[in-house]
Amino acid sequence: MKNPIYSVNKVLVKQDNRDILDVKQLDIHRGSCYVIYGDVGSGKSTLLNILFKSNKTFSGTIKYENNDLSGIKNSDYYKEVYHVSQELKLPWFKITVRDYINKNVMSHTNLGDPKKRIKSTINKMKLNKYLDRDFKKLSDGERRWIELAVSIACDTKVLLIDGFGQYLGEEKINILSQILYRKINYDGVTVIICTHIRERLSRIASVFIRLDQGKIVSVRSKKRKQSNHKGSQKNHKNKFSSNQKK
Repeated sequence: MKNPIYSVNKVLVKQDNRDILDVKQLDIHRGSCYVIYGDVGSGKSTLLNILFKSNKTFSGTIKYENNDLSGIKNSDYYKEVYHVSQELKLPWFKITVRDYINKNVMSHTNLGDPKKRIKSTINKMKLNKYLDRDFKKLSDGERRWIELAVSIACDTKVLLIDGFGQYLGEEKINILSQILYRKINYDGVTVIICTHIRERLSRIASVFIRLDQGKIVSVRSKKRKQSNHKGSQKNHKNKFSSNQKK
């Protein structure tokens, strides 16, 4: 078996003498979809924030591409990993949806043809009616949909989604699931999702992980048809060296 893209070992987060997260060992393999579920406060978001390097108040070790995550430069790491948080930070200035998408996608310089990816994502996610609107005046659900579109268009190696299905109706969930299915099975993207609606993810999920009071209490793998991973991600190389600093 190939080396995992993430290896989590003895990761512990404490708050007020209480274990918020206590993961002894977890390997996450590339080109798969990991669905993390559990009750409110089970540690799902905490784990995702640690993988995105936005929570550093933990003990233990995490390796990404066989390199210590803490030693990888943020600027390099965030070109390969995109995080869709439950709480979207609004820009302080007025900006159209079109400009918001362009600004955020273009910042990912690893993209070969960002304009093509933006156009494709706009069509797949039916965004044309939003493009000239003020991003800040959209509803929570509309902004969530736009942010998910940005995450798709950026075409990163890893996609972290906290609160899958949040604010989304059945039609949008189906569209998103179809897009993610192709990214996982044809582009080799690794997707890690936190959710309360795991039953809607049975088509794209590779592994279901249940957290309870910060601990992994269940891991269920699902057999998938073998895919070629013939898309853009197959050519990704591990560019991180062990001597990089944050």
